[in-house]
Amino acid sequence: MFILHELGESSAAWYGVASYIKNQSFVTVRPESGTFLSNTGTSYVKLWNAILDSNRYDDVKFISDIIDYMLVNYDFIDHNRIYVLGSSNGGYMAYRLACDLSYRIAAFTSVAGNMFLDDDGYDCIDQGRDNPILHIHGKKDPINSYYPGGNGVDILDDQYLTIIESIDFWSNYHNYEILQIDTILTDVSVRKIYSNNSSPSTFEHIQVIGGGHYYFYGESYGFSSSQEAIDFSSQYELSDFIGNYEDTDDIGLFNLDDVNVVVDVLFDFIDSNDQFDFNSDQNIDIFDVLTLSDIIF
Repeated sequence: MFILHELGESSAAWYGVASYIKNQSFVTVRPESGTFLSNTGTSYVKLWNAILDSNRYDDVKFISDIIDYMLVNYDFIDHNRIYVLGSSNGGYMAYRLACDLSYRIAAFTSVAGNMFLDDDGYDCIDQGRDNPILHIHGKKDPINSYYPGGNGVDILDDQYLTIIESIDFWSNYHNYEILQIDTILTDVSVRKIYSNNSSPSTFEHIQVIGGGHYYFYGESYGFSSSQEAIDFSSQYELSDFIGNYEDTDDIGLFNLDDVNVVVDVLFDFIDSNDQFDFNSDQNIDIFDVLTLSDIIF
């Protein structure tokens, strides 16, 4: 479980959340974002690059590189069960990963963080799979607005989607037609689940009626954001949505070893059941090796 910190924080601030999640048989990873000049120009802050700013670090690649490192160095990491939990700016980054790294991460949780969608017409168009998303948000959040144009902080029709706009975006993407509503704690928190009968994923939203900009937990809210992320994510594995056939050795990495598997099939005449027919010509030959090499490299 990746745990992504908020704006201006360090990964150390999330030690408690990481410990809680680790005690439920998860491996937790707390990466730390780059540091950039603040909007006021008077100080530097830690900030995830969820808005595709070419002048900042490529944090999608950063997270992907960490996944590679973990898989190479720790044999207990299950590449089929990698999840992300982010809060505030980290929540924005969780959405960015849902758009740009969904072939490696199974499920995504954002707490008090909205979604950035570039208006170039090409951003987050098709991930080639269904994406399960949990979004927890307070209706009175003064920083990341709940409603379009709400709280005097959201600009209508800009590239920063509120939770309401995110629900619309992902409901349209997945053709969600069913809405289930469950009261967690009367007059405080409500769970809304968007789904359809043909999709293995859901968009789950926990609405905190009087909640502000907060990582919610405790009896006063009726739930724990950490536990909700655990319960939601644990329902899903990456293989529920995609095959990743390019990962021919099935270890979660995409490298020369995958190409060598196909080469071994060719030279040893191993029956591959057409799974390595990467150019779809009904033959397993050198052209499939070349096609796979183009895909990976």
